[in-house]
Amino acid sequence: MIQRQLFTLARERLRKRPAVAILGARQVGKTTLAHQLAENLGVDTLWLDLETPQSRALLQQPYDFLPRHAEKLVVIDEVQRMPEVFQALRVLIDKDRRPGRFLLLGSSSPAIVRQAAESLAGRISYLDLFPFSLNEVGYKEQARLWLRGGYPEAFLATGEGDAFLFLDDLLRSFIERDLVELGLGAAPENTFNLLRMVASMHGQPLNLSMLAKSIGMSVPTVKVYLEFFVQACMAFKLPSFHLNTRKRLTKTPKIYITDSGVLHALNGIRDGDRLLGQAIKGHSWEGFVVQQVRARLEHRAELHYFRTADGAEVDLVISQGNRPIAAIEIKSTDHPVLSKGNHIALETVGAPLQLVVTPSALDHAMGDQVQVCSLATMWGHLEEALR
Repeated sequence: MIQRQLFTLARERLRKRPAVAILGARQVGKTTLAHQLAENLGVDTLWLDLETPQSRALLQQPYDFLPRHAEKLVVIDEVQRMPEVFQALRVLIDKDRRPGRFLLLGSSSPAIVRQAAESLAGRISYLDLFPFSLNEVGYKEQARLWLRGGYPEAFLATGEGDAFLFLDDLLRSFIERDLVELGLGAAPENTFNLLRMVASMHGQPLNLSMLAKSIGMSVPTVKVYLEFFVQACMAFKLPSFHLNTRKRLTKTPKIYITDSGVLHALNGIRDGDRLLGQAIKGHSWEGFVVQQVRARLEHRAELHYFRTADGAEVDLVISQGNRPIAAIEIKSTDHPVLSKGNHIALETVGAPLQLVVTPSALDHAMGDQVQVCSLATMWGHLEEALR
C-alpha cells in the first residue's frame, strides 16, 4: 500500500473541520485514501456512493436520513452527482459543528466548486489529490512514473501494455462520460481531437487561436472546453510571472496535461525507448517536473513561468506573493547547457535560488549563481529556500 502524501493533512483537517472535500480526477485514488483515513481514525463510518441508485435514494430525504448517523463519519463518494446535497449539509453542520462529520469525494467540477462555495463557506476544507508523485512511490521509480504516469492502476500494472490499456480506457471514460456528467454537452470526437491538440502543445504558451483554427471551433468554444479539462484535473495552466521591468513579457499561460502517462497515451508513446527518441521528450520531462512540484508544495507558494517577448525564458518560478523564491530551468539531459536567453531570464527574475533540474545529474555548480541538480535532490534545495 503506497502512503499518500495527502493522508496526514487530510487526517488533521478531519480532526478540526466539520467537512473535508478531497477533489481529484476519477481513478486517482480518492476512495482508497478515504478508506485509509477512516481506518486510521477508528470511527464508525457510513459510506454513500452516489454512483449507485441505492445511495442516491437514501439522500433524497437528507434531513431525515443523515441525523440518524450523526455519530458517524459520513463519506459521500462521487458527490458531484448530487450537488444539491450541499445545502442540506450546511443546515446539519450549523446545528452540530463537531469536526470530522463529513468527508466528500469528487471531481473538481464547476458544480462542486460553485455549490460548495455558496452553501458551505467557512464550514469545509478543500484538498486536491493528484496522481502518484515521486515523493510517494520513491525516486527509484522515476523512469516508470514518468512513462506511465501516476494513476495507481497504470503505475502498478504488471507491464506497459496493461498500463496503457488502462490509460486508453480512462481517456475514453473521461471523454464519453465524465465530461458529459460535468456539463460539457459536446461530441466525443471533437473533445478527443481537442485534447490531443492540447497534448501537442504541452509545455508551451497557450495559443487559443491556433487551437480553434486547427479543430474548426470558435475561440470561445475552445475556452469552454479547456476550462472543463482543467476543472476535471486532466490539464492545468501555468501562469506567467510578472516583474516591474521594462521588458515586454509573455502573459499567456502555458498549458500542460496533468499526468505524464495520459500525455504519452495521447501521443502514442507506450514504452521508454520510444519516449526518449521523441521530440516531445523535453516538454514531457518539463511537465513531469512541474507536476512533481505542484503535488508536493501544497499551496505553500505559487508557480509560474517567465518569458520575455524576445525569448528569454525560465521554465518555473516559485514565488510567495511577488517575491521569487526559486527559478528553475528544466532539462531532460544530464549534461545541460543554458542558452543566453536562460541566463538573461534567471538574472531578470533574480530569485535567490537558481536551479537546473535534470533526470539524474550529480549536484554541481554552473557558474556563481546556478546549481545543477537531479529531480531527486531538488527538494533538498527547495525546502531550505521555502523555510
